[in-house]
Amino acid sequence: MSELHTMELLIELNRSSELFNSQVFTNHSIFAQSAFIEILIRLNYLLQELDKNDNRLIWSDDVQTSQDIKDITDLVNNLRNAACHSDSQNNYVSNTNIKFVFNIFVGKSPNAVKIGESIFLGNEYQDDVAFYYGDKRIYLRRHIKRLLEELPSKIRKLK
Repeated sequence: MSELHTMELLIELNRSSELFNSQVFTNHSIFAQSAFIEILIRLNYLLQELDKNDNRLIWSDDVQTSQDIKDITDLVNNLRNAACHSDSQNNYVSNTNIKFVFNIFVGKSPNAVKIGESIFLGNEYQDDVAFYYGDKRIYLRRHIKRLLEELPSKIRKLK
């Protein structure tokens, strides 16, 4: 990988960090959804570049795995597709016709939404923020912040 391409990836990451650190998610800003989508787009690009270069991020801590989602790379890709395509099936709760788009749960509320007898959507952690598209959840700190902290060294190691 060229030094120029590495710099491009670090610029993408820097923009995501700027948005994350802007407090847009903690002050109930009207721009929270826009910033979230931009972060998803940029993180997906970075994770796909790592994957193409045999450096896929495969951790799945607090990732609700499924047939389509095995790790954080799959989760970000799924959420990016949902956020960028309003007609995506990823915007629907599995096996239902319920569209659940950009829903936010702040603080511990594991059963905030109950759908049917077996689907519960919410947040397992008091110190985090959960974002949903469909029934796919990503945490602000446990996932996005962790990615922003881990990606610089991963990008610099690309060859």
